[in-house]
Amino acid sequence: MGFISFDRSQKSLLGYSIDDFAKADKKGRFVIDIISRLNLKALFARYSDQGGDSYAPDMMLALWFYSYSNGITSTRELEDLCQFDTRYMYISCNKQPDHTTLSRFRKTHLDLLSEYFIQIILIAQEEGLSEFNHITIDGTKIQASSSARHSYKEDELDKKIESLRHDIAQYMNRCNFTEQGATDELDLETLRIEKERLAALEKKLLQRKNQLKDRKKKLKVENRDNHRINLLEPDARFMPKAEGLNYNAQAAVDTKSNLIVAAEVTDEPNDQGQFVPLQQKVEETITPDPKRSYTGDAGYHNLDELEYLEENKVDALIADPAPNNRSTKSKPTSPDTILKEQKKIERTDFVYHAQGDYYECPAGDKLVMVKDKGKTRVYRASKCPDCPLSPFCIASKKNFKQIHRSRREGLAERMAVKLNTRSAKQRMHERRTSVEPVFGNIKHNLRFRRFSLRGLQKVKGEFNLMAIGHNLNIIFKMIYADRLAVIIHLSQSRINQHIALSKNILLKIYMYFTNLFKISYPSPDYLVRIC
Repeated sequence: MGFISFDRSQKSLLGYSIDDFAKADKKGRFVIDIISRLNLKALFARYSDQGGDSYAPDMMLALWFYSYSNGITSTRELEDLCQFDTRYMYISCNKQPDHTTLSRFRKTHLDLLSEYFIQIILIAQEEGLSEFNHITIDGTKIQASSSARHSYKEDELDKKIESLRHDIAQYMNRCNFTEQGATDELDLETLRIEKERLAALEKKLLQRKNQLKDRKKKLKVENRDNHRINLLEPDARFMPKAEGLNYNAQAAVDTKSNLIVAAEVTDEPNDQGQFVPLQQKVEETITPDPKRSYTGDAGYHNLDELEYLEENKVDALIADPAPNNRSTKSKPTSPDTILKEQKKIERTDFVYHAQGDYYECPAGDKLVMVKDKGKTRVYRASKCPDCPLSPFCIASKKNFKQIHRSRREGLAERMAVKLNTRSAKQRMHERRTSVEPVFGNIKHNLRFRRFSLRGLQKVKGEFNLMAIGHNLNIIFKMIYADRLAVIIHLSQSRINQHIALSKNILLKIYMYFTNLFKISYPSPDYLVRIC
């Protein structure tokens, strides 16, 4: 098997070439240039030397990169564009692949997109578009391809399975009666096919039920009864603050260039535990730099993550979802301040002394450890009934103030101290103006609000494709803007050269006529201004 040949510069019978179609489309030429710089050996190796000729894989890859950079994800829409849009006709060399071929190519080679994503980032690094000093990490919910109406709770699945088994039993009886010579509106072969179809459906429902049970074990007890699973796409889930079935898409974005330097998709409903894996992917993608900094919002705040970042000396900032629960002061809040402002005493008003392992309250009482639960310790005060601040601290004077402290609470406290610095506040501001606009661009400008493919692995590949499309737009704009600036600079330099040359010519003419006729004429500078 070979590849269908193409030549964009070849003249047709009417005297034009496909290259003439897109002379104004600089981005199309840019995408083809990027494809030529990628290592596509793994892609070409997947094609056999047997069978008929196929479309060139580099052309197909360029077509998908270009379409996703323009927000086109539908195979049928892309098929129409290849027939009627000169830009896509130029990319596809006017070969006009149909939607089935386009879909098959995308599904077959999704696993290679992560490697091409990395290669494109490395090209951006080689071009010097950014030093990738500050990376911000965030996540967004993107709707799954399947509809939510195919989702069921465990008791609803039980009812469907019971109804299905009843139908299977009926078809089995009809098959038996037909074999014994009884008449039926369906022939024996059709009855057997239908029975096998129902049996396969029963097997699928039982598989989904087992998946649902395994997932419910990881949930809080109060959320287990209402948890549902989708029959067509079990990886997709209902997530907080999102409509319908969704996946959780993660992205690490460079604050200087807004390039996505790492992308991932998970079926977890929140961002807990996603910060470190994405940070590791960034270090694997681009040249490791110990001075590189990372920033994430409060959704990533997790003691396991903080411990890893501190042990590996990663310069990271993760916003605190509960800043009022951290004891970061060197001295407790004064009683006069509390009485004057009539403020409720928060945990931040206490001070933890690591050396003596106790808390100091605003009234000066010590909260000492009274119980060790393994992961947490309980500290209790002793003078609460006689304390004048007790109305602002505890519900009743009969009670004693207690504080629960994790054994790793120091990790969160040190992060809270770091977050209060001026540089940290600046970095958190950069996070809002870098990664969030990237998701806005993907969802609004590129209209990528729903995945076209089904299943977690395929969805990961498609999000890589979307990230590649976003990055190609960024790289194209940055490189094209730089080249335009150079052109403007060169043009201005040439203008200045012409002005200087004109001055010299006018000066010679001026001197010639002055010496010839001994008459004073206007100065050359005046003549230049008149011209």
